[in-house]
Amino acid sequence: MENPFLQRPFPVIPSMNQVCIMDLPGLAVPDWIKGKRGFDLLSSFALRQRIAADAELLQLDPSDAHLLQKFDACLTPVSPQIRTTAHKIAEDYGRSLAYLLLTLKRGDALNQQARADWQPQHWAFWQQIEAVWLGGGLLSGALGQTAVPLARELIQQSGFPDFRLELAPNGRHLPLVGMARTAAPGTRAMLLFDFGQTAVKRAIAHYKNESLAELTLLPNWPSPCESVFDTSQNLDDIAQFAEALLDLVAASWHEAAASHAELSDTVAISLACYLLDGQPRPEDVGCYGRLQHLTPNLHQFLTNALRKRLGAVDVSLWHDGAAAALSQAGMANTAVITFGTAMGIGFPPERGHFVPIAPTFACLPPNVGH
Repeated sequence: MENPFLQRPFPVIPSMNQVCIMDLPGLAVPDWIKGKRGFDLLSSFALRQRIAADAELLQLDPSDAHLLQKFDACLTPVSPQIRTTAHKIAEDYGRSLAYLLLTLKRGDALNQQARADWQPQHWAFWQQIEAVWLGGGLLSGALGQTAVPLARELIQQSGFPDFRLELAPNGRHLPLVGMARTAAPGTRAMLLFDFGQTAVKRAIAHYKNESLAELTLLPNWPSPCESVFDTSQNLDDIAQFAEALLDLVAASWHEAAASHAELSDTVAISLACYLLDGQPRPEDVGCYGRLQHLTPNLHQFLTNALRKRLGAVDVSLWHDGAAAALSQAGMANTAVITFGTAMGIGFPPERGHFVPIAPTFACLPPNVGH
């Protein structure tokens, strides 16, 4: 089945954050799930609120900037009280994930009615999804190891025994891995960026024998986004934001080119906003989506601006969910979901040229490798 989320003339956003779980008739859905959106249950904000509610039992400071990382450590052997409390939170997270995916797989009428922008074909598309790969920072540690098996079991016991739910290898870096697979034949090295809401991830992809051999990760940089929820729509502020984004890319390019003479002249960039033909979708006016106010085509805008800074370079521009999905390119009836500030979603293309991933592929930490 062709992906209806990409069909013209009016493709709709496939966002998991806006899926509403009204009820799942026949299943004992907890009351705290009913009526909630995916974002309300599975975003980093939702998880932080849940942890903060039990911060005293977990012996954590709810205002700690590293609360999520410290919570993850609570899932490993510690005092019985801390571990029991942490596992209850992780198990509830897994149940939330299961009920979200069951909402999509079942397509009950009351849940369809709660998502007015989706038509029946969008729900039918989800009903033929047989495998979901999960990535992103939230699930890269002990939370993922605890929540995902529980979610898988609940889905399989609720009428979908063959449904596959897996943590993706290198899940924290899926957009980088996916974009690395788009390199042109003969590429030796390529610079990659994943612009998120809270951090900018960077890497240099290395290729051997026409396969993706490794990613050398560069240190993360703070995101140029000043806020996730309250982003200025003032044109001067947006222009300044665009300059900051371009400065980050140019600085990384100079850093990488100094030690990689074979660096490709294509720069791959993913943004945490939905794109259509190289332009943010009109309904996405968040941190990156607001760049549409500067130009009718963001892809060309970024390309032209970087050429002024760097010379003859090309830009490959992706939505971060679509970039993550490229990590599973060639897989049919599959979705890829990433978990971080919010959820990202993408569907792997079944056809096209994509660099194979070498069996020995690895993501190397900063200052290791080439």
